Amino acid sequence: MENSTYVENLEIVKGEKEIIKKLGISKDEEYFKLIRIRKIEGERIIIDKDYIPRKYVANIPLKAAQDSLYEYLENDLGMKISYCTKEITVHKVTDEDRELLDMKDFDMVVVVKSFTYLEGGHLFQYTEARHRPDKFKFIDYAYREKRR
Repeated sequence: MENSTYVENLEIVKGEKEIIKKLGISKDEEYFKLIRIRKIEGERIIIDKDYIPRKYVANIPLKAAQDSLYEYLENDLGMKISYCTKEITVHKVTDEDRELLDMKDFDMVVVVKSFTYLEGGHLFQYTEARHRPDKFKFIDYAYREKRR
């Protein structure tokens, strides 16, 4: 079966208190709200909710949102994405999760919150990804540099 991405919503908004706090922007600043559904082997497994201030990205074409947002940002816009921090938690399923995901009998989702930064340390994206738990896998690679 095929993996695919479907754009559920792509709009310009402002003023959502929780989001402006996470992005560190004013209530009057506009940002993109992009909601995508990730299908894996034909099942709706992940909801990706991306929030990007317009001061960094003026436009997001639907095709870029559907295919590869980062390819568009880096190759077409020349953005230099540097790093992100992630927080992984488990939450009770919401009505939205049940509507947008094929939840089966699961009553919990794995939530990955990501804060992505440009070179220079500017936060340009907040993402909340909600995963069906049976298809979630976390792999970490950590290394320690020898200090002199």
